[in-house]
Amino acid sequence: MNDEKYLKKVFTIKQNIWLIISGVVLLLFLIVLVIGNSLANSQSAQTAAKRWGRDEDYSQVSVFFSELEGAGEEIVKQLDYLIDTKLDDDSIMTKSLSARRRVSSYATVGKVTASTKNVSKEYKAIGCGGDFFVFHPLEIIYGSYFDGDDLMQDHVILDRDAAWDLFGSSDVVGQIVEINGIRHVVSGVVERDEGRLNKLSGNNESTIYISYESMAKNFEKTTVNCYEVLIPNPVKDYGLEVVKNAVSIDESRFEIVENSSRFKWTRIIKLVGAFGSRSMNSKTILYPYWENMARGLEDILTPICALGVVLISFVLINICILLIRMWTNRTVHFKDVKNFAEKGIEKYRANVKKKKETGDFI
Repeated sequence: MNDEKYLKKVFTIKQNIWLIISGVVLLLFLIVLVIGNSLANSQSAQTAAKRWGRDEDYSQVSVFFSELEGAGEEIVKQLDYLIDTKLDDDSIMTKSLSARRRVSSYATVGKVTASTKNVSKEYKAIGCGGDFFVFHPLEIIYGSYFDGDDLMQDHVILDRDAAWDLFGSSDVVGQIVEINGIRHVVSGVVERDEGRLNKLSGNNESTIYISYESMAKNFEKTTVNCYEVLIPNPVKDYGLEVVKNAVSIDESRFEIVENSSRFKWTRIIKLVGAFGSRSMNSKTILYPYWENMARGLEDILTPICALGVVLISFVLINICILLIRMWTNRTVHFKDVKNFAEKGIEKYRANVKKKKETGDFI
């Protein structure tokens, strides 16, 4: 009977309604969490560390250089050298002896004219160096990627639209296309991602991918816009600090992003306070489309994260209220437990004494 009275005091009709509402809110929070994680995982250009370091912790770090100041290819070589030196000094090795400890790439964005026998058209071009396609696993329709460090730098990858413009087909691997008058061999055809965020980020036009070296031949001054690197991350932010220390140019000329953890809820929630001002940039940096997409997604995830915090806070507050009600309406108190224990001890002592007097105690 006491238990029934206790339950009625704690779980009133009003309290039960709030518990039901809390259950619905918790379900909404889980839905928000799933949506947020799904959006974050959709950005393949931000998840290279997860793909590369399946058995150990890797960090993906990007450096974006000022469009006005620019950075030459020598800066990339210097970064690679300084990062490798730091890893050597700290005795950082991979678990697998066959695995590469550092993977890096660099890129520049511009315009080139691509020509075949019957067509000549200007296209957006991305000049790739190093392991660009490790960081950007574009969907291959035909052929394969090229390596930015190949001895022969005359390969080109077309997106489907560019292939149809130039050849009237997407199965054009091995065909010859002239880039600003220089012959290139088509090594692959890729599918360009679609969607509103892609269009807004600048990935809304036919694009071709050529080597950085080939891109440099087409312009008097070609500068690196973006440098990306994968390195072991044995402790939190180790990789980020290594890259920061390696970039020895004026801070106004670059920006560093730690891609691996940028979509974690703990990082996104910090953007809530900077919402509305974080997009302001005085460094004259022209971000490539994949970074624009990531920043756009951060802007989307920020209110989603804020909503998630509000929802889970509502649930936790109601749980605390319930626990307080259970505590204040409890029928057993500390003094009752103490009295029960003391009575048990006294009863045990009395039994022992009685057995000693009767001779039954051994």
